Amino acid sequence: MAESVLIATKYSITVCCAIAIVENLLVIAVFAGTKKLRIKYYAFVFNLALADLMYAVLGIAITWIRLFILDGIYATSYTVSILTIFCAAINRYLALSIMPPARYDSLVTKYRLIGVCVLLWCFALAYGLLTYLVASPTLEVFDAITSLGYSMVVFIVWVITALAYFLAFRKIKQYTPPLASTAGISANMERDQTRVRQTRRLLILFVLILVTAFFSWMPYGILSLIAYFNPYLYYDRTYVALFWVGTLLYTLSNVINPLLYWWRLDGFKEGFYALFCRCVIKAEPRETEVERSENENTVADTGV
Repeated sequence: MAESVLIATKYSITVCCAIAIVENLLVIAVFAGTKKLRIKYYAFVFNLALADLMYAVLGIAITWIRLFILDGIYATSYTVSILTIFCAAINRYLALSIMPPARYDSLVTKYRLIGVCVLLWCFALAYGLLTYLVASPTLEVFDAITSLGYSMVVFIVWVITALAYFLAFRKIKQYTPPLASTAGISANMERDQTRVRQTRRLLILFVLILVTAFFSWMPYGILSLIAYFNPYLYYDRTYVALFWVGTLLYTLSNVINPLLYWWRLDGFKEGFYALFCRCVIKAEPRETEVERSENENTVADTGV
């Protein structure tokens, strides 16, 4: 029975990864082909799509081929996913904390966000390769890092991420626009309100991604901790089957994320239709909140 579940789960993982590859390739193509999505506000969304794509590609490979270098790069991909969701929470909190918005824009630039994404990949790659190529010969050290240490660190990161989103939502709730009658304030009031609305939309998107990733990862994390304290389970076929089921559940988050982009990301549907369907929208296209914020920042900077 356990062997049948194991084989069925591996085939299910392969199918889910194939779907995730197609979905995330479409997401990357939409971002690359849609100018209004190629802005710094969506840097972490694009980075998450890249990480999900790599996870799906390697998920198919390691399901049927076990090589330490593949395992290391596989660990790199989901480490980047976790850290990207965390950085998105910190970024959105800073967007609400650093006022006025022009000060945030001067501190958090597009190139600095790209630099953060590059650092995430470098850190995750160093962890994956060092763990699976250097520490793997020493089984006790390897299990302590991958089963106990990694699971605990990931759980702590999830908690801090959830706290950052909670604080960001509380800032949005407590936000009080300045009086329009105040001298020189009316021009910036609408821009600040637009920034808050745009931040709320991105917060909701990443909260949904966080909830999906957390609950899909939790069975895998719990099974890893149980196996660390009872290593003999690695030789139990029932446990091995359950472990692969946990991997399947986490793989589902890579399938769900692109659907969340479609549902919640402002301008994504329009970009998809324009790129793949060549649809002609008869009505006047609606200006997205991000575009409106960019235009208002340009007006404020140029004084036009």
